[in-house]
Amino acid sequence: MKQYKLISIIFALLCSNVFAATTEEQINYFIKNIELPRLASSYPNAEIIINLENRGGLNYLPACDQAISVENQRINSKKRTTYAISCQNPEWKSFIPVSQKILVEAIKAIAPIRRKQTIDASNTVLGKVDLTQVRGQVYSPEKPPYGLIAKRNININTFITKELTELPIIVKRGQNVLISAQSGLINVKMNGVAAENGTLGQQIKVKNVSSGRFVYGKVVSEGEIRVNY
Repeated sequence: MKQYKLISIIFALLCSNVFAATTEEQINYFIKNIELPRLASSYPNAEIIINLENRGGLNYLPACDQAISVENQRINSKKRTTYAISCQNPEWKSFIPVSQKILVEAIKAIAPIRRKQTIDASNTVLGKVDLTQVRGQVYSPEKPPYGLIAKRNININTFITKELTELPIIVKRGQNVLISAQSGLINVKMNGVAAENGTLGQQIKVKNVSSGRFVYGKVVSEGEIRVNY
């Protein structure tokens, strides 16, 4: 918040040569020079749109003899916020509601995707989504959800979020696997049988065929479990 106070001071200095402009023009100056760059630093690839609501109320405010002060009351809000605007001469303070849109490119379903169905380029397409209207973290073109499976049914035109996906099972219970164990420079490999299903990176129970013992290891590929000693 202290950093934002400093930004407000900088804005007042920037406005020192534009205070003759209307109140709305000065607020738009604040949006262009302070708010848009601030949001762009958090969402560098987004198209950001900020709209003043109830702007007609600004016409009823007295003219200010100097640059007005503008402060965002909810700087952490993505969708809606309020600007506090004030003047020292004559002294007055008012508030104006503000709506925001943060548009980014993301992956959405081009056809219905069933639960446990693999998500890939054939059932998805790129589209623009307003982050203020979607819950969860969407997938970008740089990091698509390809290879993941749907955690539940996904309707057509639904933007895919991490909450809708999960890793596929690549090791199944009863499957023959290779158990690899490493201690220092010694690397031992032995045959095993998976005692439970597993996804990539998951710790699962596996049986050593030679000794008959059960151990826990990490799934590192479709047929390998790594055990650390």
